[in-house]
Amino acid sequence: MWCAIWLRPSESAYGFWPRSGEIDVCELVGHTPDVLHASVHTGHFNHRAKSHKSATVPCATCATAFHVHALEWDADELRVLLDGECYFTFKNTRSGDAGDWPFDRPFHLTLNVAVGGNWGAAKGIDHAGFPATMEVAYVRVYERVPSGSAPPRAGG
Repeated sequence: MWCAIWLRPSESAYGFWPRSGEIDVCELVGHTPDVLHASVHTGHFNHRAKSHKSATVPCATCATAFHVHALEWDADELRVLLDGECYFTFKNTRSGDAGDWPFDRPFHLTLNVAVGGNWGAAKGIDHAGFPATMEVAYVRVYERVPSGSAPPRAGG
């Protein structure tokens, strides 16, 4: 199994994957259940080009207990956190090239459980793991209010 929380562009403004970007907030691969992965994929930074930007963090209970996975995203960098601790940062190069930073367009959130794939099935598929579920307690999205601005009122 391969559980993931990730974001992809709502439109392919810069072309197809990986050029339009992908943000992996959480990937938990069944053959390494104690390791959590975070990464980004862009036109210049991706595993096909051997320039992949990613990080891992040990998490002995990621497959068995609830944790808070978070993405903080602003114009300067992306930060991925596990239970409030940042373990991956991807900085905007400010080159102006979408191949470096395609994260200036709307993205949408995907939560899924996959079976197989080049990475997920690298050590085969354990059929004893079926059926499988991904339990999610909540999903929240916040927008930072610029300093000096009044927060929006409820309902408008």
